[in-house]
Amino acid sequence: MNFALSLSEYFLMIEDRVQCTPKFVSAIYWALSAWRERPWVTLEFSGLSFSGKVFHTSDLARLTAFLHLFAKDVPTHLLLSEFRLLSAQHVPIRFSSSVFHPVRSYSMPADTCFPVEKEPAFGEPDNPVASVLTDMSTVSSSPPEYAYVLNKESYYTLHPLRGNHLTVVLERPQKVIRVEVLTGSDKQGLYRLQQGQVELGYSPLPHSEGCARYALLGPLVEGHLDQRVFYAADSAEQLSCIRLLVLAAQDSWLLIRQIRVWTQPEEEEES
Repeated sequence: MNFALSLSEYFLMIEDRVQCTPKFVSAIYWALSAWRERPWVTLEFSGLSFSGKVFHTSDLARLTAFLHLFAKDVPTHLLLSEFRLLSAQHVPIRFSSSVFHPVRSYSMPADTCFPVEKEPAFGEPDNPVASVLTDMSTVSSSPPEYAYVLNKESYYTLHPLRGNHLTVVLERPQKVIRVEVLTGSDKQGLYRLQQGQVELGYSPLPHSEGCARYALLGPLVEGHLDQRVFYAADSAEQLSCIRLLVLAAQDSWLLIRQIRVWTQPEEEEES
C-alpha cells in the first residue's frame, strides 16, 4: 500500500474477479466530493469484505503498520474493521448501491481471506407511521407529509435557507436499516437540494417535536442519499427521527421527492 502514498489523495481497495458497474468512477468521485469536509476513515462502495473500500492515502502508513502486527492467517476483513473502530469511526459508512460485485462464474473458496457478505434483500420501503415537521415555507397545496408518503406526490418549497430542516418523527422507535432521500425532479434533476445532509435522531422529545440529539448519516450526493444504517456493537438503541438539513441557502425552488425508509422485521430483531 505504501507505494500509493504520493500518487493520490485516496486509495481504493479492489481484488481480482470483481465486476464494476457502469460509471462506477463517477459514483465514487461524487461521493468523495460530498464527504470531503467530513471526518471518515473508510467509505464502502460494495457489500464485499475487501473490494470497494476507500481510504485516505494519509492513513495508509498506519494501516500497513497495523496489518503487520498480526499473523498472516488472521482474516484481513476483520482487521480492516478493527482499524476503522480504532480510528474512531464506530459504524460503517456504506452506500446502498454497490458498484462492485463478484464475477458470477467464479466460485469463492471457503477459506478465502475476503468472504462475500450476503446483501440483504430490501424489497420495497416500508415507511413506518410518522409525523413530518419543517420550518421551510410551505405551499398550501404541498404539505410536508408529501415528502414521506409513498406515492407520486412531492413536497416543494421556495428559497430554503441554511439551517432549515424537514424532520420525520417516527411514532415509535424503529430499527431502521436503510434510508434513501430523493430531491429534485426525476428526469432532469431540477430543484434538487444543492447542499444538504441527512441526520439520524435519538431520544425523542415530547409531543413529537423532534429528537434531543442527532448523528450524521451522510451528505446528499447530487441531491440524493441512499445509505445503509448500522449500529454500534451491542447497541440496543433505535431511531426516532430522520432529519434532512439544509446546509446552504439556494435561490430557487426545492423539491423533496421522497424519503424512503426500510426497517428490520421484528422477527429478525428477536432472533
